[in-house]
Amino acid sequence: MSKNVYNNFFDPEIWKIVNLDSKELLDDFLLELKQNKKSSGTIYQYSSDIRGTLIYIAKNLDNKSILDLTKKDFRRYSLYLSEECHVSNARHNRILSAIRSLLTFAEENDDDYEYETNVAKKVRGLPKESVREIYFLTDEQIQKLKDELIKREEYQKATLLCLAYDSCARKAELAQVEKFSFYDTNKNNTNKVTGKRRKIFSLIYFDWTKECAKLWIDQRGEDEINSLWAIGVTSKKKATKENLYNWFLIMRDVLAEIEGKTIEFNVHSLRHSSLQNYSDGSHYICKKLGMINGFPLEKLKLLANHSDISTTSNYLKDNSIDELEEMFKIEIEN
Repeated sequence: MSKNVYNNFFDPEIWKIVNLDSKELLDDFLLELKQNKKSSGTIYQYSSDIRGTLIYIAKNLDNKSILDLTKKDFRRYSLYLSEECHVSNARHNRILSAIRSLLTFAEENDDDYEYETNVAKKVRGLPKESVREIYFLTDEQIQKLKDELIKREEYQKATLLCLAYDSCARKAELAQVEKFSFYDTNKNNTNKVTGKRRKIFSLIYFDWTKECAKLWIDQRGEDEINSLWAIGVTSKKKATKENLYNWFLIMRDVLAEIEGKTIEFNVHSLRHSSLQNYSDGSHYICKKLGMINGFPLEKLKLLANHSDISTTSNYLKDNSIDELEEMFKIEIEN
């Protein structure tokens, strides 16, 4: 399957020629959202989704005003998103929802826009995709995996594992880490990376990452690549995000050998596992600091670089069944 090209759909040159009436409508709509005290993140998402739509119209529908589009036009756009751009069902539906909201705004202000029927409402969204199961790794499992990778002299993979676990970082953030961040053994943070919504911050790390990074840098030797991640032996080059993803698949196989069963974890699982273990006090650094009850949610929000504490909460395990079993001394079958 091809990559999601819609992520790079915004084209500043085409934006210059986008229908002026559509641009004005979008500006008015965003002003309305601000007046209704919508968050900056929500407003940014509406703006991003709708601007991408207007660029599509400019390129494929004769740059008409969005108010002149038909139900058939929106159906074509729906197919374009799902079949050519391969966006997820959730993102497809979010984009259509943004369009419907914009056109509802125009419909409700028909004196200004002379728009009576929101035809986008008649275009159905896609069914919800099944929720991907999240696999949580324990602190003990991660330590076993780290030790086995070191035993195999797979120091780069061990460094990636531990940095992901210490920092709760996303794959794209991990890919930006540079090797000089680990030259000073007294440091506990990387270079600045750019995260979601253009946030800029450092990733933090602790003893396990320091241990593995030292082994990796010594093994790697001298080269001209600034990135912490490199591939090749005689002729090295910077590793890509895809390389990092594949290394986690290899680590999955190593853990399967250790555990005697396959656990379908990936880099995103490490983010969940890290936050969970920081939360319940089982992370090795919690033990070192004497934080037996773990860190509170508001602190984990900072670590995860989330804008909303509810997002952080969604990363943690649902322990409701365990609590009910403990309350009534029973076992509840899944």
